[in-house]
Amino acid sequence: MFGKRCVLGSASLALVLVPLASNAELPVIPPRAETPVLHRYDDAPRTPDSDDPAIWVHPSRPERGLVIGVLKEAGLQVYDLNGRVVQTVLPPNRPALSAQDPIAPGPQPEAGTSACPESEDGETFGRFNNVDIQYGFPLRGTDGRVRKVDLAVVTDRGCDRLRIYAIEPGRAGGPLFDVTARTAARVFPERYVQPSPFQPTGEAVGLQPNPLDDQSTAYGLGLYRDPSDRFHAFVTQRSRSVVAWLELYEAGTDQVGYRKVREFRFNPRFSLPSPDGHGQLLWSPCREEPAEDPQLEGLVVDQQEGILYAAQEVVGLWKVPLTVSLPRVVDVPPSRLIDPVKSFGAPYWAVPDEDEYTCELEAPAPMPEGTIAVPGNPSVGGKHLKADVEGLALYYTEDKEGYLLVSSQGDDTLHIYDREGGWTRERGNRHLGSFRVEGVGETDGHDVVNVPMGANFPRGLVVLQTGKASPPANTDPVNGYEYDGSTQFKLVRWDDIAEAVPPGFKVETKEYDPRDPHDD
Repeated sequence: MFGKRCVLGSASLALVLVPLASNAELPVIPPRAETPVLHRYDDAPRTPDSDDPAIWVHPSRPERGLVIGVLKEAGLQVYDLNGRVVQTVLPPNRPALSAQDPIAPGPQPEAGTSACPESEDGETFGRFNNVDIQYGFPLRGTDGRVRKVDLAVVTDRGCDRLRIYAIEPGRAGGPLFDVTARTAARVFPERYVQPSPFQPTGEAVGLQPNPLDDQSTAYGLGLYRDPSDRFHAFVTQRSRSVVAWLELYEAGTDQVGYRKVREFRFNPRFSLPSPDGHGQLLWSPCREEPAEDPQLEGLVVDQQEGILYAAQEVVGLWKVPLTVSLPRVVDVPPSRLIDPVKSFGAPYWAVPDEDEYTCELEAPAPMPEGTIAVPGNPSVGGKHLKADVEGLALYYTEDKEGYLLVSSQGDDTLHIYDREGGWTRERGNRHLGSFRVEGVGETDGHDVVNVPMGANFPRGLVVLQTGKASPPANTDPVNGYEYDGSTQFKLVRWDDIAEAVPPGFKVETKEYDPRDPHDD
């Protein structure tokens, strides 16, 4: 499928770490606004389940900015800065919804459309997962003129595609309008398999066909506009240790397409020093489903430095320099892992559980038959992030300084890292502080902007998803579907965080324009 391969330069990346206080001692930041609570019912058609948010900055009226949040099977919703719903966008491929089913965004009842085109069983529908914003994309309209439009790009995990929406608040029926190319194809028609050395599946390393219904599909997302004004999308693959690099292009009148230009592969096998200091040992994360590789989801690209940050849920935080001279397949070296999760390298016991495993960090007693014991070295683990590591976002300040904001889903904390240092990282990406947000837990994603966003957020805005929203008054099943948790988005002032989290952080609203990241 691909041409030549390479291994990225693997110079050692030193990381200065500071001790993390216990969660009870961390600052807790109150939100200033929130969106309506969404209640999920397991296996119900189009049941809403919020995930990743993105913030859109209005070109001239800060108070008219928007928050765009994905709701998985329910598509996505657009909110104003008070958290009120502005628009609901349903997946193009969606099941029917009856009047007796649990409440879902959009019309009810609704006949639905059709399953995803490549679904062999006819039961796989659209499922939106991550969203990001791109400003100033040149798009030809029906009048033949090229205009600059802002885009909201979404991964459709169900159908393995990108869905692309123009953001035009002045048009009736908006602000989002579908401009996805009609010829848009699957992002991952194949999958690159890297089996565990400890939990055998009988699979060999290499490319395999990737049936859509297996859902090893487009997952996490990060967008990048390079200094030459080319537009790129980076997309993770569910249940694979892979990130695809796509190029966005105009595909016709009011249509945006994408093509794959290269792929990053992250080897889930690591060589670690032995605990006794003599020799090396092979280690790979435990897999609850042995046929699935350790996946990545959270992505963000440093628009000024051309650096991709990637969160591999049970491994840690990666940092990868981007150049268009890279070959079609890039093997990312382990030295690009700049902060592993706390459980990285720890010994574990994979305990059989029907066709899956439960992963234990302590030896079970008694030991079930078939348990796989994997040796490790816990001293190589990180000090800050508890698996899963999820959302990533960048706060920019002057002179290419700023902060990387990382969510540690395993303990409901958020962490601030230094952005300084460029590609070599002899110093930089230091862990600077940690905090929690009131009412926020099991966070799947977040976004941050440094610019003013109206009277409530005059010095920057952070939006976070929470999987711990308040339940409905009655949690009984609806139409036979069991209640399965509640989600929403919380809106927080950046300056509330900057002032409350030791040692204190910069608040700069004029040194970086997200609409023009390369303006010096």
